[in-house]
Amino acid sequence: MTAMLHVKKTVFVMTLVMMYAHQGLAKPVVIFDNGKTQPLTAYLPAVKLPVQNAFQASTTATTFNADRLQVLAHSLPVTTPELTPGKVLPKAVSIPYLERPVFIIGADALSLQWLQQHRERLNTLHAVGWVVNVENAEQLAQLKQQAAPLELVALSGSELAEQFGLSHYPVLISSARMEQ
Repeated sequence: MTAMLHVKKTVFVMTLVMMYAHQGLAKPVVIFDNGKTQPLTAYLPAVKLPVQNAFQASTTATTFNADRLQVLAHSLPVTTPELTPGKVLPKAVSIPYLERPVFIIGADALSLQWLQQHRERLNTLHAVGWVVNVENAEQLAQLKQQAAPLELVALSGSELAEQFGLSHYPVLISSARMEQ
């Protein structure tokens, strides 16, 4: 049973890191074109979001244009009731396929202080930040500015909290250790 839980944790974290580890998105490779391809632009007005610009790669972690802020506004606030700012005791974990460490923060004073203290180390590790509690786009933009050049994504941490038994953040999760 413990081995199965370990595998689930590993797969979950690997999937998340791989999804958000790259700033840019790869262009699609055309394998076959039967000549009946239709442009997607006819369907975009139904979505009512600036989809064309929402997923463009930014050149820096602090670049926020109006289109990106509008998309963020639709996904914010992000709240994770299971996680609150507080002390996290270090513990050994085994996530051998975790390519890049992940750190979890919120838009609170403790997280900002922790980020300032550990930003250089996080940058050296090429860690990806997961913002689990943020009210609005302005708070997220401020966090991204203070975290630069680190990558930050605003996502709920409910699943992660359950998988790792976390109740507090900020925390750094690597392939071998969870620590504050």
